[in-house]
Amino acid sequence: MKKGKKDSNKKIIIQSTTILILFALILVIGGYIFLKVKYGYEPKDLLLDIVGNLIGVLAAFVLFDILYNTLTQEAISKETSQHITKTLMGDPETMDAFSDDDKKQFMRSTLRSIVKDEMVVDMLMNNVNNYVDGINVLRIRNSFDYNITAATSLSDSCRLLPGHDNYFYVQEVLNYEIKCVAKEHSKLRSKTVMFGFAFDKFSLDKGLLERGNNDFDDCIFNEALDITKEDIAFFRNLSDSREELKKVFQEMFTPTLKIDNGYGELTDVEVRNTGIIVKYNVEYDTSLLDHTVRIIFHMPKKWGTLFEITLVDPTRSPRIIFDFDPDNMEVTMYSYLNKGDESNGGAYEERNGIYDISINDEWIYPKSGIVFMVNKKKK
Repeated sequence: MKKGKKDSNKKIIIQSTTILILFALILVIGGYIFLKVKYGYEPKDLLLDIVGNLIGVLAAFVLFDILYNTLTQEAISKETSQHITKTLMGDPETMDAFSDDDKKQFMRSTLRSIVKDEMVVDMLMNNVNNYVDGINVLRIRNSFDYNITAATSLSDSCRLLPGHDNYFYVQEVLNYEIKCVAKEHSKLRSKTVMFGFAFDKFSLDKGLLERGNNDFDDCIFNEALDITKEDIAFFRNLSDSREELKKVFQEMFTPTLKIDNGYGELTDVEVRNTGIIVKYNVEYDTSLLDHTVRIIFHMPKKWGTLFEITLVDPTRSPRIIFDFDPDNMEVTMYSYLNKGDESNGGAYEERNGIYDISINDEWIYPKSGIVFMVNKKKK
């Protein structure tokens, strides 16, 4: 049945084509006879006209073909570029084949397509370049949990200080995870680990910024030790006996250091012009680039001074709790976390003597942080 139908269709097509050809021939012959009788048309004239018309038709076809190929090639080129870009964006191994300048140009083009503002692109690229160019010295903190308790009563050991009436008492517990990109630039590269307690803000800031040849450059933790000149002299006088200085520091600051699974042993305390340097010996694997760090200590601090928490490395999801006695203390918080409105409004709350600052699943970049001003409450 199907075969018969196919044969029938074939016959119809052949017949139709034959009729069209015959019709075309009749038109050509009839047209030629008419032109010859009326205008003296010769066969060569007919041939020239046919060739001319064919050339005109072919030229139109050639022009169309050129335009079509050009437009098609542009579309194919754009589509190919999109596929290449997607491959580059999703395949770091492919990107490794390009130079650093090519990678930066790729980043610039990507930023330009997002923000559409060249000034903003320049600003963003400047920040990106700071991290790309300094990648070998980069450290990041995967987590950061800092608890501070401010109390009005001092420990018995702090009452040894001549100026103890000027102080409140601070208890600190800091836990964080740190990842170093390059081992040679990690402060956690030795079993000897140091803390710094600065006598002045200038020295503290230099230590935090790690600029120049500073006493605190190699410290993994720096804090402001705001005490009177008489009490600075008290610590200097103890320097005549390192063991006595170490004993007093241990009793007054009650420090604890833990890196990974190793607890630190306090080995030396040194009073320098800019502050106190504390050294520990810790048993941990120095070949690793990832570590968990736990620091606990107590210290005296003068009323009316700033308690500053500075994030010196890019930090993910920081949590900071400042607990104080609201009946006897007035505490004001100033935020310079670089999270805009969130850092100054939605990221913290203050209730019943507790400031709770928490930024979830976000990166905070240096040098940013929180400042607390602590004063005695007027009664």
